[in-house]
Amino acid sequence: MRLDGGPRGLMLRCLKGTIWLTIGDGRDYLVRQGSSFELKGGASALAEALGSAQMHLEAVPCEAAGVASIAVPQECRSFG
Repeated sequence: MRLDGGPRGLMLRCLKGTIWLTIGDGRDYLVRQGSSFELKGGASALAEALGSAQMHLEAVPCEAAGVASIAVPQECRSFG
């Protein structure tokens, strides 16, 4: 699955299993159950499940002075 960090970035949380991420610069990361990874704004990545896995994606919240930031759930995917 292709991921796009968009203008603000994207937070990937691994809910089950392990997700293999390859970032646009060629670096690889393993995101295991209970862990998260922040894809920076403007960056891209490929996500692949290693076996059965589930992840939750959310936009990185805006930072505004005096305003609480709330992450908005974007997508929840299951593989396998």
